[in-house]
Amino acid sequence: MRKNFALLSLCTAAALLVSSCSGGDSGRNAPADTGAQTTTAAPVQASTTALNELDNETDWEDMANIEEVDTANEEGTGSLYVSGQKAGEVRALCYYDLASTQSELAELLAQRYGGTITTEIASSGSAYFDKLGVLIAAGDSPDIIRYDWMAYPTGMSKNMFTCLDGWLDIDSPLWSGEKEVIESFNYLGKHYYYPSNVCTNFAVIYNTRSLEEAGLPNPADLYFENNWTWDTFEDIMSRWVNIGPDYVGFTGGSWSAMMFANTTGVKIIDMTGTDIINNMKNTEVQRAMDRLANMKKLGYIGDGFVDPAEAFVDGKLLFLGMGLTWGFESAQGAFFKNGMDGDFEVVPFPRDPNADRYYMSADTYGFLVPTGASNIQGAVDWILCGRLYATDPEIVAADRAKLMDASPVYYAKCPECKYNFEEEGQNDLDTCPNCGTARKRKFKAVYSERVMRVCDDMTAPGKFGFIFDNSLGFNDDFSAILTGGEESLYDGPIYYGSSYTQLRETNYNLIETYLDEYRAAIKKAAEEQQ
Repeated sequence: MRKNFALLSLCTAAALLVSSCSGGDSGRNAPADTGAQTTTAAPVQASTTALNELDNETDWEDMANIEEVDTANEEGTGSLYVSGQKAGEVRALCYYDLASTQSELAELLAQRYGGTITTEIASSGSAYFDKLGVLIAAGDSPDIIRYDWMAYPTGMSKNMFTCLDGWLDIDSPLWSGEKEVIESFNYLGKHYYYPSNVCTNFAVIYNTRSLEEAGLPNPADLYFENNWTWDTFEDIMSRWVNIGPDYVGFTGGSWSAMMFANTTGVKIIDMTGTDIINNMKNTEVQRAMDRLANMKKLGYIGDGFVDPAEAFVDGKLLFLGMGLTWGFESAQGAFFKNGMDGDFEVVPFPRDPNADRYYMSADTYGFLVPTGASNIQGAVDWILCGRLYATDPEIVAADRAKLMDASPVYYAKCPECKYNFEEEGQNDLDTCPNCGTARKRKFKAVYSERVMRVCDDMTAPGKFGFIFDNSLGFNDDFSAILTGGEESLYDGPIYYGSSYTQLRETNYNLIETYLDEYRAAIKKAAEEQQ
């Protein structure tokens, strides 16, 4: 089995392949405002997916030709799971092909569970759930779908998913450390979503060279000293913007204000499993939004989304709030492309100095089983694959080493005479033995030991208080009230200096009207359970 866990450990591929860490922002890892990924809804067969850099194709069906599933691979399953039964074909609906982008999991599904996975590609965002609804109504449900913000509570309120409590055992050692996260997504006490792992979400990304040249403290140093707070964040920005009129302390994507408010330990919209609580009038949320609006009025904060591949090139922006993987790697890639020197680091959003601990708006990675799925066991096997990868010490260690490996990576052929280093077994050379030309380097993102320590913290249950704010779990009309301009409840204060109090009062009744529809669905479902 190939030991490359980068895809899952930082939720990398998903963040880059879809419309943002979720719902019009970053690949369902965290919002990254990358725009929607629109594709045709044609089935993509997985049986001849390219498996490695040499484009060798793998016959997944042949690999899946095992006699039965070993009981050792069935840890974490429940009473409905049939021991020894092979996974067979697992049909997925997703906004990217699972077999080609997650070949490690496809390989695991084949080797351990005797299964193959095929993907029907659909657009992301609300169109994703529209497509799923059509398939369910037509009696043609897929077996598995990728978790997306609107799955909870929107999808669950529409009975789109299968309860997995009988299929998976939340108290099993396999789910150790994840039980509290699973409980965060309960719906009337039932569990439809067993995330494989917690992902890095938005982080504050910066170039340490800019701080050094300006004589400013490094936020990572402050973080490790437990002194990275709203106060130190604001102090550094105030000194930075005084350098010149074009200098910007912070900018970021939509939902940054929500994530800043979450550092108080409060969900702005809290889905408890039996009720929906609107905390928009909470004094802690008010305090956070007022603080952001004041920082904007003082000239510390920019005007919103900036492509991380462009954000730091002119040296005027200090802090970028963006999905960690996409933002960090894009910033590094831009400097590599332009031949510039940079040393990028990341920290979580600053800690609320009034909070009892460090809280962080978090995201998860995983899959759900739609209502009407014909191969629930195969889908459960795919979910098990994700969790096994997320908890395998050997894989995690190998991935960490790969992410921290700073050795150069070159193109296979000489840029001058096209001598093929790989074919000649000379891939360790940095100059061409045929013509003496230096090899052309490829960009490779590198995570320093300090950056990896921050990533570890941001994905370790118990290290932070994880906040899964449900503001993003509703429909597009609801999201439009929260983000998108001067009159939006979340973007307005941080990027325009708008009054949070005024915007909240203007929209509060409309927001409650939306939420009441979901509260009614919860009440109806509870009555049907009795």
